[in-house]
Amino acid sequence: MCQPARPQTIRTEFRVFDGANEVSAETRLRVRPSGSTETGQLIEGSPFAIDLPAGIYDVQAVRQRAGEVISVRWAEKLVVMAYPDEGGRHLEVINFASGHGALQLRWPEGQRPVPTGVAVSATLDGANRPAAARTLHGHGYVLLVLPSGTYEIRVTRPGADTVVMPGVEVPADRTRMKVIQ
Repeated sequence: MCQPARPQTIRTEFRVFDGANEVSAETRLRVRPSGSTETGQLIEGSPFAIDLPAGIYDVQAVRQRAGEVISVRWAEKLVVMAYPDEGGRHLEVINFASGHGALQLRWPEGQRPVPTGVAVSATLDGANRPAAARTLHGHGYVLLVLPSGTYEIRVTRPGADTVVMPGVEVPADRTRMKVIQ
């Protein structure tokens, strides 16, 4: 007798911020299919990673300090799919500060994800100089957490031409992914 096929899952990582400061370690998450009334899955202890079937999810982030709840944030309608550029891994960033988004930069499959000496800057359209943004590293990616807006992204690597990506939108409350060519 044939077993029913198990749905393909995507390794989904969550990172949680308050503005540019990562607060994943003091946050717990509850992940459930979007629009459902089920309890969902509780994720505690950073790093947050879970295997999810492709779908649309709502995530409740509860930030705690000394056992007290200090804030709650809902991230709704997060799309988790097997995107070809993500290699079976997906990242979602949740930010307690309103008006912030995230930009995930990945290198093409087979390239070293974070070469030594890489520098990334983001300049808001119309600004004279790059925005103050922390560059964070993850499993095969570089992450910028920024106020929402449209940016020119510059990636400089030793021994390679500078990559310039104009007009990159960083939407509020979402994670945008771009592949560095």
